[in-house]
Amino acid sequence: MTMMRAVVLPSVGPPDVLRQTKLPLPTPGPGQVLVEMMATSVSPLDCQQRAGRVSRVIPGGRPQMLGYDVAGVIAALGPGVDKLSIGTSVIGLRALQHPGTYAEFVSLPADAVTKKPSRVSFVEAATLPLSGTVALQAIRDRGRLQSGQALLVNGAAGGIGSLAVQIGKALGAVVTGVCSGDSAELVRSLGVDQVLDFEKEDLSTLTGTFDVVLDTSGQLTIEGCRKMLRPQGRFIPIVPSLRTLWDGITSRLFGGPQTVPPPLAQPRRADLELIAELAETGKLRPVIDRVFPLSDAASAHRHVEEGRPRGRVVLTIGKGT
Repeated sequence: MTMMRAVVLPSVGPPDVLRQTKLPLPTPGPGQVLVEMMATSVSPLDCQQRAGRVSRVIPGGRPQMLGYDVAGVIAALGPGVDKLSIGTSVIGLRALQHPGTYAEFVSLPADAVTKKPSRVSFVEAATLPLSGTVALQAIRDRGRLQSGQALLVNGAAGGIGSLAVQIGKALGAVVTGVCSGDSAELVRSLGVDQVLDFEKEDLSTLTGTFDVVLDTSGQLTIEGCRKMLRPQGRFIPIVPSLRTLWDGITSRLFGGPQTVPPPLAQPRRADLELIAELAETGKLRPVIDRVFPLSDAASAHRHVEEGRPRGRVVLTIGKGT
């Protein structure tokens, strides 16, 4: 086998610009592994890249392929890789500057993969690497969340938010999830201590309540969160913008609660191992909204943009799913 199926991005535009084609099978270089893909996810970041809206945030121009989440089986080892084996089921994460998981085979650094949790399927596993890494690095590293502190997650039913509330609980926090009323039962089932319906609740009344506020929706600002944060609290906007950059500068100048920049979610084996361990022990449950075949990636993109998914949208690729 020298060729593989892949969905490529020949130009920026609406979902229909995505095209399925044949590409040469990649060869793993030194320190890399080749993974036969079983599934990947479609994130809002994929949709923004397809539409040409993130070039200022992620340099490198238009990618040939989209996708970051890896869930599959190691098919080959590059020179120097001795701690992994062919046939091992793994999850992994492509670096933000190098997407490309909408394909039957993907090569990536060995340090960017870890063993797949045995209790989750490949489809479920495909929801974990990107969203889990963003959530973990935002809460633990940027938010400096400690056990016993209070965390609020806005957008708690989404791909990142649904994992963030569970990671917050695993870190020992008291967690409040904000979502729409029709997602309240889902968010409650993830183990949060309190659920708030953003259509009915006035968040500004939550004075001095939280140590960390994580906004996955891009709808909150430091001004709107200042009263609900404790004096040394941290506001973490996942969706970057010029406004959040400015807020980060000014909040440090004037003291009190701060805006901290979102994580870049670069792959780290230690983080992937922790995410896998939490999933293996049942502390991290993947949430799947819908599943599409790779050949229908355009429909998956339309659903992400129009459907306000609960959890992640997944593309199935290999026969093992």
